[in-house]
Amino acid sequence: MLDRLVAVPMAVVCNAFVRGLGLILRRDHSIIPTATHQIVVCKLVGMGSILQATPLLRALKQRFPQARLTFVTLKGNRDLVDRFESVDEVMCLDDHGILPMISTTLRTISSLMRLRVDQYFDLEIYSGFACLLSVFSLARNRLGFYRHSNRFKRGIYTHLVYFNTRMPVRRIYLQLGRMAGVAASAADHLGAIRIESAERLELQKTLSTLGLKPGQPYILVNPNASDLLIERRWPEGHMVTALTRLAELGHDVVMMGAGSEAPFVQSVRDRVPEPARERVFNSAGVLSLGEALALIEGATCVLTNDTGPMHMAFALGRPTVCLFGPADPIHYGIEGPGVVTLYAPVPCSPCIYEVDEPPCHGNNVCMQRLPPELVVQQVLALLTPKEALSTTLQPGAIGGTIRLPLVWYTDAGEPLGVVIRSSNRK
Repeated sequence: MLDRLVAVPMAVVCNAFVRGLGLILRRDHSIIPTATHQIVVCKLVGMGSILQATPLLRALKQRFPQARLTFVTLKGNRDLVDRFESVDEVMCLDDHGILPMISTTLRTISSLMRLRVDQYFDLEIYSGFACLLSVFSLARNRLGFYRHSNRFKRGIYTHLVYFNTRMPVRRIYLQLGRMAGVAASAADHLGAIRIESAERLELQKTLSTLGLKPGQPYILVNPNASDLLIERRWPEGHMVTALTRLAELGHDVVMMGAGSEAPFVQSVRDRVPEPARERVFNSAGVLSLGEALALIEGATCVLTNDTGPMHMAFALGRPTVCLFGPADPIHYGIEGPGVVTLYAPVPCSPCIYEVDEPPCHGNNVCMQRLPPELVVQQVLALLTPKEALSTTLQPGAIGGTIRLPLVWYTDAGEPLGVVIRSSNRK
């Protein structure tokens, strides 16, 4: 709300000022590898999006090998970004209160000014605050995205790329890099993420405490989705059915989640009937990020909603079954061996990255349409002996997107994607 009411109007003013100043200064905006010494990439929110940016980070390092690459993000993402081999320095904003946010923002702006930034890549799309950061960095070149209109960004940014939500986001990021000379042939695979040996050992201790025998194969299940986009979450009842079926077939299942998600994860586990529940383990809220990454790395298969752990599974090369509904899997998913995507389109999907509030108001019919039987079937298809014993995906493994038929109505016969004025309701 503050971004829309305060930062965006300020960005509009800055846009006009910078355009006028540009006409006076006539600054050289050519991008020459030998003259590029400092690069900044800014992505404030979204661990999944940050992971999707790793191909760009790698490509920038290859294009400008002598340059130092600094990543600007929120404090909560630091542990993840610190694990990227392409990043030399991380600057963080602390959003845990107004005063910490103000102080860390001023400190970051001051640091950026001293760096004398040559290329500034802003990976945010809608944020006026991110626009202001790019302006105050005083970077010689500022590269960013526009979505609906580029009018108020034409002065702020020296290079703009259209952000197409129907294209893979990692490739859109690379397209921005191509404005700076990144090769068209740059690889778009995610990773790598560093995991320490000590973190793997701590994970084994934790799993033993939960009751999972050392070295025992397990399926990893992430039943969560961010509270900001809760419509991405598969219904709890569906998840319980899938967990029960997998456990009854003799598979150990480990559930994961952040500390804030632990009560929900526990409620899902509690609904799994005995004796199947004995094979379902809840690790939510007890793992560090490194241990969570090690947990994903060691899974025989990952079953997940469209959220952060899904992208981590991609980066770590694990066999993965992805559940999509209110977002287009083309945008944030990955097509490749060992990745199975299940997508149930409805007339109002995709919605969550297009509108302020989904038309369903949380009644995510698209996710409800993904049947547990189909999901379990795809998990089992990935659990071949070859995949269960491997540490990375093998060429020729099962993979692809399964799109359910489009439906236009709910089971009750109501049309989907319709918003009715409250005064019209009877």
